[in-house]
Formats: sequence, structure tokens, C-alpha cells
Amino acid sequence: MNDKNSRLIIFIVLSGIILFGYNMFFMPKPAAQQAQETAASAPAAQASQNAAAANSAAPAAAVKTSMPSAVIKPFEEKKYVIENSLARVSFSDRGAVAVGYELKKFTAGKDNKEVLELIPNKASYSYLALNQAAGQDLTAVKWKYDGSLIGDNGSIITFSTPLSGGVTAVKKFILDADTYALTTEIIFKNNSKSPAAVKDMQLMWGPNIHLLPSEFQKNKDGMYAFNRIHYPQGRELKKVELKPGAKEDKITNVGTPDYIAIKDLYFMSSFKPADKTTYKNALIKEYKGGFGFIAVNLNDALVEPGAEAVSSFVSYIGPQEYKRLKKFDMERVVDLGWPRFLGLWMFYAMDFFHKLTKNYGVAILLLTLLVRLILWVPSQHSFKQMKDTQKKMTIIKPRIETLKKVYKDDAQKLNEETMKLYQEYKINPLGGCLPMLIQMPIFIALYQMLINMVELKGAYFALWLKDLSKPDPFFVLPIFMGVSMFFQQKMTSTATPVTDETAAMQQKIMLWGMPIFLTFLSFSWPSGLLLYWSMSNVLGIAQQLMVNSKKD
Repeated sequence: MNDKNSRLIIFIVLSGIILFGYNMFFMPKPAAQQAQETAASAPAAQASQNAAAANSAAPAAAVKTSMPSAVIKPFEEKKYVIENSLARVSFSDRGAVAVGYELKKFTAGKDNKEVLELIPNKASYSYLALNQAAGQDLTAVKWKYDGSLIGDNGSIITFSTPLSGGVTAVKKFILDADTYALTTEIIFKNNSKSPAAVKDMQLMWGPNIHLLPSEFQKNKDGMYAFNRIHYPQGRELKKVELKPGAKEDKITNVGTPDYIAIKDLYFMSSFKPADKTTYKNALIKEYKGGFGFIAVNLNDALVEPGAEAVSSFVSYIGPQEYKRLKKFDMERVVDLGWPRFLGLWMFYAMDFFHKLTKNYGVAILLLTLLVRLILWVPSQHSFKQMKDTQKKMTIIKPRIETLKKVYKDDAQKLNEETMKLYQEYKINPLGGCLPMLIQMPIFIALYQMLINMVELKGAYFALWLKDLSKPDPFFVLPIFMGVSMFFQQKMTSTATPVTDETAAMQQKIMLWGMPIFLTFLSFSWPSGLLLYWSMSNVLGIAQQLMVNSKKD
């Protein structure tokens, strides 16, 4: 083995070790919770003050803003709660905003014993906040609690506050039974004897969803997805990625999409207008450090005496469950990978197996088995090709060794003569690759679907695997996946033609380097994904052993 190839193998192995070591020991530590809330409160306190400039901006145009520096002062407040079987929502009479959104079916923390809260900064008073771009700060005033209506079909809570010109602003929150959808009705009542104008009103959510930027650094769930903002534009779903280390502030006017949503890997919040004619535009607000907001600007209204102007928005605030989101035409927010139709097929198959077994771990195993059965024919063809190639390589090996001695100083001539020998014995170096390439889109779709399935969060499989969305705490699955990958690579490499020392060294690198490298990387992967990958490796090895055991 020459020095160049030795260095390459060492580089691959050391890269895996360094990535794993950095991930385990040198990830940035989270700031104290109080510091997080103070930092997040700064952009939240005056975020809506930039709306006036954004209102006149062309759709999808980015508007530079200055970072607000004000921090909301303490305010004596009362809190009120409405809930259903899925969520518990807390409101404050300061600003009539949501200050808590707990999911009852999900838990958080390393031991899954904490309440999962989707409002990461309770000090900002800017979640479902109504404000006026150039007017009074409505999140800093005490709203009147007008009462709650609680029944079997859902709950309603109402707040109101006086505006200038004899207008009263009313916020009515409606939480139906068995849903994550919270409807916000905004009503402007004119109590005066003359027409009154209501201008530059904005409804917003933020900063962020589920985790603040500094909390994200310690999050070990899934594949570390931070916040993204999605909105449809025609047939395309636009995606804006928020970065925890963002260096500048900006506001982007995205026009009047059917909805706008802010999400992380598993959870989301959104605004979907009941009537698109009741709002001017939707905004994306990004602030330094990764603080992100979504907002909708309401239409200006001239309200006649004794009349009222009403706007209504549905906010789906909860897990990205495909079937629930489909009811609101927001299912495209769920990332099912590419090609999407395959990911969708995988999702429904997984859902079917879960209904049968009531265990997502078993469902993953059954789905992997189903995929392997569907791909049995192309896999069988590939393995047979490898077996035939292996036999022929054994036959021509002495002649190849002779060619190496004859043309040891002429690599080009050696390759030419070797290829002539392959043609003579009808050996195709890529013969087993095409069937494998056909399978790749299916495996990729299944891989991506498993990463993004919120249903795996908190899903118990067996023994120590108590949450399939989190890494294996004892590294059993990563090691098993690496070992099984090595044996699968070993079985494949013996059937792959090798023309020279360089090709032989590349084969050794793939045989040893790839399993080692991926094993170290997989220490932080969701155990549900590793369960699929390990099962797929085992089934692949079993099928190849069956082919090899058959007599010709």
C-alpha cells in the first residue's frame, strides 16, 4: 500500500472520529434561560413597528430593519386557560396574547418527562399578538377579559380593549375539540357616531417555534432541523431557512399566500386566512441571532357607526401530522423527501402497519420487509450478476496476474487488455449496479420519511429504545448497522472486478472506510432510522446468502 492510499484511509477514519467527538463534547452549550428570553424579547417588543415599511414593499422583497433594543417591562397580569384533549393554551390579559401552548400527547427532555411547550419565550408577549405599526403598543396594555365559553365541542375565550376614535378591538380565540387548530377572530367595533378608520393592524407569531436559537444548540432530537418558514406560491412551496447565527435583520413581504407557517423538524405554527381578501400581505421577519417571526397585515378598514370589521385566521399550532394538516390543505409543510410521491406511499404504508401492530418500531421492520419484497426481483438479478461475475473472476484471475506482469510499466495498455478479457468472458463491471440504482429512490424516500415523521417522537419500540426519534443511548444500533454494512460490502466487493492497484485500494477504502465513517456519524441519528437501515442490511445479506447457496 503506497503512502497516498494510506493517508486517504487514515483521513476517512479520523474524519469520522473528529465529527463524532465534536458532536459529543464540543457542541456549543446553551445560554441561561433568562438570557434567552431577554434576547428574544428585544426583537419581539417592537417587531411590528417595522410593518409600515413592509406594507408598501413589493412581494418577496427584503427590507432592511434595525434591531430593536427595547425590552418589555414587567406587567401585572392575569392568565386564562382553554384546552381540549390535545392542547392546553394559556393567554395573558396583557396584550391578549398566547403565553403557553402545551401539547398533551408529547413530552420533552432527555427522559421524556417534561411538558412539551411550543411557545419558547413567555416574556415576549408576541405570540398571536395584535399590534398597530404606527400606533399604540397593544401588547403593553391590559385587555379586558370578556369571558370564556367551554363546551364539549370546544372552547372560546374573548378579550377587548379600546382604540382611538371610539373603536373597540376584540380578540376571540376558538379552540375546537380534538384539534390543534386555534382560530383567531379580530373584530373592530365602531361605538362612535361617525365613521372610524382602522389602519396598519398586524397579527404575528414569534419569535420561533418550540425552541429558541440557543436552546436549539443543545437539542439532540432527530437531525437538528432549526426553524424554517414555508408558504405556497402557485404549485411551488417556498422555503426560507432561519439560521441561528444570522448576522442581519430583514423583513420579507411574501404577498398573499394561502397560508404561512413557521416550523422546526416536528412542530409548526401558522396563519391561514378564512378569506384572503381580509389581509394585505404576509411577512417574514428575521432578526440577528436566528429569531424569526411570521405576521399578517390586516386590510385597512373604514368602519361605519355601529358596524364592525372582522378578520379571521386559523393557526394550526402543533405536530406536523400529515392527516391533520391535509384537512387544512397544509400537508405540503410535511417534508416527505424526494420524490415526494414515494415518501407519501411510505407514510401510508407505515400508518397501516402501525394500526395493525400499535408499535412504530415493529411497523418500521414490517415496512422495511415490504420494501425488500417489492425490490426482490431487481435485487435478485443484481446478486446473481455479482455471483456470476465472482465465478468468472476466479477463472480469469491467473490471466489477469499475467497481464499485470507483462504490462507492469504501461497502465493504459493493462486496462485495454483487461477490458478485452472481460469482453471475452462477458464480464460487465457495472452489471450489478443498474438494479441497485433503480432501488435508490425508494430507499432515499424511506430514509427521509423516517427522519421527518413526528409520529416517531416518543414512540416506544422495545427494551432500551424508548423514543424512536432520539439516538440509541447505548449505541447498539449504530454499531450493528456498521457491522452489517461491512459484511454487506464484503460480500459485494468479492464480486466486483478489480483492474489495478488503485481500484483495489478504492475497494478497500469503501469496504472499511464507509462503514466506520457512517457508524460514527450515526451515533446522533434517530434510532427509528437506524432500525430501518439495520433491518435492510440484514435482509440484503440474507438474500445474497440465498443466491450464493444455490447450485447452478
